[in-house]
Amino acid sequence: MTPFAAVAVKTVGAAGAAALLSLGLATGLVQAASNPTPSPSASAKAPATDRRVIARAVFESEADVLGIAPKTLRADLRKGQKVSDLAKDKGMTKEQFETRLIASVKPRLATLVDHKVITQAQADKVVDRISKGYVPFWDGLHRPATATS
Repeated sequence: MTPFAAVAVKTVGAAGAAALLSLGLATGLVQAASNPTPSPSASAKAPATDRRVIARAVFESEADVLGIAPKTLRADLRKGQKVSDLAKDKGMTKEQFETRLIASVKPRLATLVDHKVITQAQADKVVDRISKGYVPFWDGLHRPATATS
């Protein structure tokens, strides 16, 4: 950055700060800076991360059971296909797919538990849900309806 540009940036920045102060808009920022609130702990952010890691493990397991790459499964789902149709094409019923999915996902979840990415309770919950009939994307990729005007 040239010396002239540096001076210009500092001048504009100082003028902007002065304008905010004159309007009283920066008062809240100054108060917030002097009284910081405690930041959320790492565990507060963990559930979203846990869900993503678990979802990836289940998705990859679904692709394995179907004998295709996860990338291919994602593309098929985006084209409107359903896991149920893909499983049917492979000659599997929902029960057979569930059984194979559980067998495929258990080692992945165990690895995540061993590396302390998720808890054993979370892994058990995933396996329990699948065994009770919940198979992600069984009925396809559900997208939110778009508003038409």
